[in-house]
Order: sequence, then C-alpha cells, then structure tokens
Amino acid sequence: MDVSNYQFSDEEIARFHQYRDNQDNARLKARFIALLLLAEGIEIHKVASVIGKSIKTIENWHRQYRSKGIESLNFFQYKPKQSYLNDEQIEQIVSWVKTTNPAKLKQVRQYIIDHFKIKYTTEAIRKLLHKKKLKLLRPKVTPGNPPNEEEQKKKSQNTFN
Repeated sequence: MDVSNYQFSDEEIARFHQYRDNQDNARLKARFIALLLLAEGIEIHKVASVIGKSIKTIENWHRQYRSKGIESLNFFQYKPKQSYLNDEQIEQIVSWVKTTNPAKLKQVRQYIIDHFKIKYTTEAIRKLLHKKKLKLLRPKVTPGNPPNEEEQKKKSQNTFN
C-alpha cells in the first residue's frame, strides 16, 4: 500500500502523539512526528524535507509501523556484533598479557592466531585490552644501574593488578 493512500485512524494518531510526547530521544521522536505529518495529509516529500530524512527512510518507517506495530518504532533495531572469542578465551588472553607483558600488539595478535586460529586487527586487540582495563607498557631505559630481573617482573605484575 502506498504511503500517500494510507488512512490513519483517530486512535492511531492519538498513539503517535503519546509516543512522540513520551520520547526523550530526538531521533526516535522524529519517526512519530513524520507519521503525524503523514496523518495530516502532508505529502511525503515535504515530510522528508521537514524531518531531514530521505523519502525512502520515511517509507521504511511507515512500512515498519504497518508490519511490526508502533512499538517497533520506539527503539533502534541495533544488535552489537558478537566477539569471535568466547569469555574463557578472552580471560586466557588477559592472563597471558598480565604474565608476559608483551611490548607490541602484534605479539598479542600472533598469540590469538596461534592459540585460537582467529585473526583480529591490531585495533580490535587494542579495544579488547582497553575494555579489560589493560594497556601495553613498552620497556623504558633506566639510566644508571637497572633493577634486577626479579624487581622488573614484580613491577610489571603490580601494574596490571
């Protein structure tokens, strides 16, 4: 059914008003405003111009309303991507990073490839470590007498805990 030929009932219009008035998110509120304008008989290209969206977007909102109901317009349909690694594997990586303290993300990437046969970008690894509140510490030159190996390991383990 064409958007311009669709007739909204008084009950539908009242619900659009209710959802518009109770919506805090401006992007979601625009959906109900667009449908209210359509219900007032305003042409779709004018509605698209006023809302600042394409005609296709307004048509999609109308189609979504007709097929899934008004509640489907009240939230975003976004679903986050699932990680290729499960929680146990992520904890194994975190543990490995804490004990070995690799200097580069490429080393963590190679560990993931070797142990789990999964390829991650270095940016994805950086985000994963950041999410787990870890960061790679590059070794720094200490002037004078460097601390012995025991002290260095102790210091790097304290950094992660």
